[in-house]
Amino acid sequence: MNLLLVIPDGTGIRNFLCTDFIEGVPATGSVTVWHALPPASLAPFQARWGDRVRWLPLPPFREGIVARVLRQAKVYGQLYWQRESGLDLVLRQLRPRGRRSVRVLGATARLLGTLAAGPRRLHWLDRLHWAAAGWGDQAAYTRVLRTVQPAVVFCTHQRAGRAVAALLAARRAGIPTATFIYSWDNLPKGRMAVPADHYLVWSRHMAAEMATYYPDVAAARVHIVGTPQFEHYWNATLIQPRAAFLASLGLDPQRPVVCFSGDDVASSPYDPTYLADLAAALRALPAAQRPQLLFRRSPADGGERYAPVLARYPEIAVSAPLWLRPTAGADWTGTVPLPADVALLANVVAHCDLVVNIGSTMAMDFAIKGKPAIYLRYNPVDLPADSEWTITNIYALPHFRSVHALQPVYWATAAADLGALVQQVLAQPSDKAAARQAWLDHQVQAPLDRAGARCLAALATIAGDAARAPLAEAVAQ
Repeated sequence: MNLLLVIPDGTGIRNFLCTDFIEGVPATGSVTVWHALPPASLAPFQARWGDRVRWLPLPPFREGIVARVLRQAKVYGQLYWQRESGLDLVLRQLRPRGRRSVRVLGATARLLGTLAAGPRRLHWLDRLHWAAAGWGDQAAYTRVLRTVQPAVVFCTHQRAGRAVAALLAARRAGIPTATFIYSWDNLPKGRMAVPADHYLVWSRHMAAEMATYYPDVAAARVHIVGTPQFEHYWNATLIQPRAAFLASLGLDPQRPVVCFSGDDVASSPYDPTYLADLAAALRALPAAQRPQLLFRRSPADGGERYAPVLARYPEIAVSAPLWLRPTAGADWTGTVPLPADVALLANVVAHCDLVVNIGSTMAMDFAIKGKPAIYLRYNPVDLPADSEWTITNIYALPHFRSVHALQPVYWATAAADLGALVQQVLAQPSDKAAARQAWLDHQVQAPLDRAGARCLAALATIAGDAARAPLAEAVAQ
């Protein structure tokens, strides 16, 4: 199989370059990475794969105003059509801010989305967006496709506007295309940007979400593969001895360790307050019963906002994620994971006994290793009275339905309860073992360590399928 892997930004790298995904491509095949990565961030991956992978930059890209408005309108239209409980927060966060021109374009997109709030109208809005996105010069994309001659073009995540032109060019050339649904919360939060013939999803649950949000996508075009992001938990060669790893962080291997994992600023703007609450709660415990605290921030967070808390509680150990942030203030799309972060994260999960956070997938990481999680469910003391962000709004989001139904995590409903709850969970870590496993079975296809192989098998099937997806002809017109 001749695979063309589209990596428009840093988001999908962890799944497909930091894992053994490429190793699974048969020796008779080839891999070309069509990317928009900063040159400095390529070095560790080029060193790892050598001549096994060809690297080609995506052509320069500038999204036109019409394409931008239509792309944003699709997100609004999906949200207004479904109108699910909890999505009002997403709509408020999408409210355009800044210059008058930006606000006018945002208001236009919102109006179009309101008018297109329905499955048939959204299907046509998709087609309009793809048509507008293809108005630019396609020659550079076509030249690459003619040179590489891929059997399939695969985009590493479905929300990247940067990838739209590349996949449109592939579809117009009659080349099968596929994209990966990156995260468990992506489908309810708005219509995807990337046009694809096929979709790789985490689970039967996510396939059912596809049927709900994209009724025009035939079931045969949805492939249940899991996600490669968890595969490293089965690689024993990555794990250091507990004593060595914890000593490198200044921690005592004889005492339990609680991990506080941070979210990005948009998802949890008050994480520093929550970290301080946890540190204060642990400090108040008797020394003989006091667990240690390890902090791992979100890779999309530079960490500056935590400095006052870390200064106030010097006992907090820090394990910074090994991701490159080429520019200050870069978000998820502008950060690039290093291969070494896979091993670092595997060791954090292996040697910590409990994770605490605001609704993070890190609870799944710990569940995979049979370890408990606490979700914080109270408003911070410094929350403004008029704040759009509240903890109630966070846990009302649709992707938390399975958490509420299965109860795989513990809930901290007040800062004053944190110390006692941590002690309780550490004393009885297996209490929710069955619920954690049920949650994993619901969210991610098993076996979890074979997701990359299932992705490749799906892509091989797509590449060899003579029946073209019906939307391809519509885009080509």
